[in-house]
Amino acid sequence: MRVLLLKPINEVYYVVQPNLGLGYLASIIEDAGHDVEILDSGKKNLSWNDFTGLIKRNKYDLAGIQMYSNEIPSVAEHIRLIKRHSPETVVICGGAHISGDPRGAMSLLKDVRFGFAGEAEAGMEKFIRLQKEDYGNPALLKTIPNLVWRSGGEVEVNPGRSFQNLDEIRYPAWHLLSPNIYPSAPHGTFCRQRPVAPLIISRGCPFQCAFCGGHTITGREIRYRSVENAVSEIMFLREEHGVREIHIEDDNFTLKKEYVAGLCEEIIRRVPDLTFALPNGVRLDTLNEETLRLMERAGFYSMAVGIESGSDRVLKLMNKNLTRELIRERIDLIKRVTDINLTGFFLIGYPGESEQEILETINFAKSLKLDKASFMFAMPLPGSELWESYREKNPGIDWDTFFYYRIIPGVSEIPAGKLKRLHRKAMLEFYLRPEIIAGLLREIRTPEQVGILGRRIFNILASGRRSRRRLRPVCSAAGRHAKP
Repeated sequence: MRVLLLKPINEVYYVVQPNLGLGYLASIIEDAGHDVEILDSGKKNLSWNDFTGLIKRNKYDLAGIQMYSNEIPSVAEHIRLIKRHSPETVVICGGAHISGDPRGAMSLLKDVRFGFAGEAEAGMEKFIRLQKEDYGNPALLKTIPNLVWRSGGEVEVNPGRSFQNLDEIRYPAWHLLSPNIYPSAPHGTFCRQRPVAPLIISRGCPFQCAFCGGHTITGREIRYRSVENAVSEIMFLREEHGVREIHIEDDNFTLKKEYVAGLCEEIIRRVPDLTFALPNGVRLDTLNEETLRLMERAGFYSMAVGIESGSDRVLKLMNKNLTRELIRERIDLIKRVTDINLTGFFLIGYPGESEQEILETINFAKSLKLDKASFMFAMPLPGSELWESYREKNPGIDWDTFFYYRIIPGVSEIPAGKLKRLHRKAMLEFYLRPEIIAGLLREIRTPEQVGILGRRIFNILASGRRSRRRLRPVCSAAGRHAKP
């Protein structure tokens, strides 16, 4: 078969880096003897005309589309074009949205025949070996873990399966991902060396944060690759693709200190010339002095930390299990024993949060020894506790708003205009300080990074304005039952 794996067209691409999720699936599909193409719309700056021409020319047998909540209108347009110009192509969807609400996603996208919820690798190994005539065989389809499929007028969701031994998962198809042609600021902040490649070392999250739905994709149980397996991939990336920096994208990289110690010691021994960053965020209560010193010796120079709020009351509402006191203590520790660059993640507009508590968060952020801060609007993520309460009260959903830098109606009791002004206040008061500006300027190494920083700031400050470009709408009647 000829297979297309697609990161859909988006209005703004906040993260542009090799897509690990599609890369893992591409390895499985290639091993089964099929031809695979990964299309990253953000990297290609793809237009709708470009996509239409591609579909007309290639007539793929299977198109797999990765889907986040704010991309539902875009995914619907991709499917419409596929069905119009290549009706024999079978469409399958995966990603965070369908993992959080498989039946709701399928009800929104009527022309999607199959999907995967959760870790798709195990199911794809079986699915890709089916013949097209098998797609109508319920007995076969029921045997495929994590598969979401249509049976008559109903949507079936097969039992999930997660890999207990992550070493069993093939490396991503790096020859299709080409890390050396991606930009130098994949997460909107700067790298120290190029090329940069993302890496997943662990999966799963045992924590109960009310705003997070990550467990619907990778489960609650934390699992790590062996140190040898992880370092071998790092060495492969350096030797075969010239990679000089690794961004570890795990949700809980630092949870097991003994694992972090073993990995850092092996990195120091075998790849001491690389640099490392943790842009996806780590929990502050997993860090101690010994771990931090060892990480810095291994080349870790930047990390993000989840702080969320400057109010102890709101932190309790979020089930964050952190306090202001502990947050300040750990950030002071990081800055006392290392020179690691710190970014703080904050949420504003959480349900039940007052305007005064948002002001407390802004002042708290300014009082901490942070180099950067990201102030995001609270949103109901797929499968999260926050979503369960939100969807009952909000039957009509505008999926375009489902992004961290946009205000989602109905989440906060604070009026949208006031919330937007508080967001601007947070950004401007945090960044328009001499020590923060000086720190950003010290990070800039190329003219490209100047442009990246300028665009990033503009996109965030202008994020409250709705785009004039609107995609073909999808049915909103299913919104009562759909998760983002």
